[in-house]
Amino acid sequence: MIKKILLLGIGNPILTDDAIGILVAREIAKLNLPDVNVQEVAASGIEVMELMLDYEKVVIVDAIMLPDKNPGEIIQLEEKDFSHTVSGASPHGINLSTAIALGRQTAPERMPKEIVFFAMQAEDASTFGEIPTEEVGKKLPDLINTVIDEINK
Repeated sequence: MIKKILLLGIGNPILTDDAIGILVAREIAKLNLPDVNVQEVAASGIEVMELMLDYEKVVIVDAIMLPDKNPGEIIQLEEKDFSHTVSGASPHGINLSTAIALGRQTAPERMPKEIVFFAMQAEDASTFGEIPTEEVGKKLPDLINTVIDEINK
């Protein structure tokens, strides 16, 4: 049975801005949106790929650190962008591009038709702490609203 939407919040909840995906997932889970399964994960690419199976659409939220972005800036990527933009950018094991490609090869009928990735530029993703940096914290509501808009498309 195909389920509708999976929201995956990726990150480490005790590493300041690396928790961006987890924090977004927690806030959206409180809304109990119909046909949306919300998962928090601090996992490698293979584990993430396995979670995606049997959904129509997957929305992934994570922190990212790119050299030309400001803390709190929201970046939206589609599956075709992954291999060029986030390869090796995530500290969660193999990159998403490789995991998705593997899923498309090994279980094409079970992979989602659509995968959308929202990242927020982190300022500090390595300091222990459960509160994001100030600029990221200010921009989290914008990311939450952006993700909700995507889910409601």
